[in-house]
Amino acid sequence: MPGGDALTALVAESGALSTVLEQLGAEEFGRATNCPPWDLAELVVHVAMSVRVGDEPPIAAPGGALSTAADYYRRPERNTSPYRQGNVDRTQQVAAAVLATTPAAQWFSQTCATAISVLRRRDLGQIVPIGGVGAMTLADWVTTRVMSLAAHGLDVAITLGRPPWTTRSALIEIAPVLTDLLGMPPPAELGWDDLALLAVGTGRRPLTEDERSILGPAQHRFPLLS
Repeated sequence: MPGGDALTALVAESGALSTVLEQLGAEEFGRATNCPPWDLAELVVHVAMSVRVGDEPPIAAPGGALSTAADYYRRPERNTSPYRQGNVDRTQQVAAAVLATTPAAQWFSQTCATAISVLRRRDLGQIVPIGGVGAMTLADWVTTRVMSLAAHGLDVAITLGRPPWTTRSALIEIAPVLTDLLGMPPPAELGWDDLALLAVGTGRRPLTEDERSILGPAQHRFPLLS
């Protein structure tokens, strides 16, 4: 079905993160993360919030150009302080309510399972309106959710001091989005695989001096999203 690869990647990546989270002790969820001021439990709640979807996604009005998954990240407000602070505040408010009754790992698994169940019943070729972006296919929106899971999965790995577990299906799905945001394929001299592109493209690791030299003016496009 249209968008099936995106949904397959969403299932795989959410499952991989869920497996890691279910193995953690309560004290590990209190660790500070590289997404301050969130601790790990709050970060997990944020990721789960990003995957939630309503039972009946609204249908966009016909006509007009469609936005892509890359366009989703080109919204100017994403790089503003009010946007970032709003994300922080909403996450902490929801986390305070959720974590009072439900462990973070459990809420993550339940939220993802519900979203996947809904999406399996939907036509992913459907055109839906996305606030601040415009009309896009539901499949492209799902791709942005895979990006959220993969990028924040790196945050969880960094927090825990573990090697990343990013799934191949997720990397295949999001690499074209990162390439679109860069505006060109990464130069072969960089020697990047898709995981390196994800890490550098989302600012989870900085460019080296050699990489900056190879990229030239394109170095200033990094991070491609955050």
